[in-house]
Amino acid sequence: MLNQTAPTFPTPREQKKKKKNEKSKSLHGAISFPSSSSWCRSASRPRTSPPSDGCAPRGGQSPTLPPLAAFFRPGGTPILATVHDDFCTFFDPIQNAALRVTDLPELTESRLHAAGAGDWLLLSRGRWEVFFFNVSARVTVRLPDLDMFSAAVACFSGAPDSPGCTVITASHSMLEIHVLKRGKSAWTFREFEHKRSYTANCAPVTLGESCYFLRSKGHAVGFNHEEWEDVDDDDYYYYDVYVDRPEPLRKWRSGGIDQCYLAEDGGELLAVILGYIETRVSVFRLDLRAGTWRKVDRLENKMMFVSQGSSLVVDATVPGAGNKIYLPKSRGGRGIFYSLATNRFHTFLDDFPLRRSEFIKDVKPSYAWIQVPAEARNIRPFTW
Repeated sequence: MLNQTAPTFPTPREQKKKKKNEKSKSLHGAISFPSSSSWCRSASRPRTSPPSDGCAPRGGQSPTLPPLAAFFRPGGTPILATVHDDFCTFFDPIQNAALRVTDLPELTESRLHAAGAGDWLLLSRGRWEVFFFNVSARVTVRLPDLDMFSAAVACFSGAPDSPGCTVITASHSMLEIHVLKRGKSAWTFREFEHKRSYTANCAPVTLGESCYFLRSKGHAVGFNHEEWEDVDDDDYYYYDVYVDRPEPLRKWRSGGIDQCYLAEDGGELLAVILGYIETRVSVFRLDLRAGTWRKVDRLENKMMFVSQGSSLVVDATVPGAGNKIYLPKSRGGRGIFYSLATNRFHTFLDDFPLRRSEFIKDVKPSYAWIQVPAEARNIRPFTW
């Protein structure tokens, strides 16, 4: 008689572990990262459940271009960059894909002020250190020292490696403006005189030689940063452009604005206003020639991404993604957006509208949208 071994069956605990491993493989198979990377991914494609965190084993090599190239597609969807004390996160709201980076010593204990010109970040460390950082190329450019504790908002006019790049910072009261031009070794300081008001908690926007700010009550002001003019010889400088807040906002009670953002769209300015009580998001287009705002009811096939550090308007790359405003906020791993078609807040996987109270005043300051340019670049370290 042949000796037969009785069949063995996995225990319930082993079956549960096997299913968990298979589910993890299916969730993370879409984005591939080298095993030597310390980059983590928390999601790969839209799904009906919150993403599971996953991290590749740490190895001896420094995580540089391979994982970054896999996550950031040239000319792809804008990515929300968040800088923490000892790590960074990047979030794609269209794919609901997240990347947690634990090995970026260049950004340790830094504060993110602004983003622009693709994937360039403007940051500070401590009280005086100011620098640029390019995400995909991992290039750091040190700027002249500046007391950044008083800088409430900031922006820059183009790629830092371009000859005409200008960096602008402003205090919360908008009285103190600092400007730094490419190649200069020191910041230019100007004190402005204007009606008492405070800047909105969003990045200014540069158009040509002018810089435009959105105030906390919805007014817009602008000045030419190339031609400073002391009108009355009183050591004060004055804004060239002043536009009163949009007519609908004048009916709101004092302090009714919760968040507001400013973005450039085809050489024009768009303002996005979120109120404390108003359930709708209001969008206005600024007519600089007439000095008036026009209500915008549709973005057509455009997507708008808003945050404190930068706001972008781009053409929709995915069917159904247009005519929406994407906020610097996620819910259960899903990006939150406002639809101008439904006039409500949603995520792509929610069957019901979100309540405004779920995220009011829940936007952290160290956020900014970045987008890797479609054209190939060769960014090398350089001196400002």
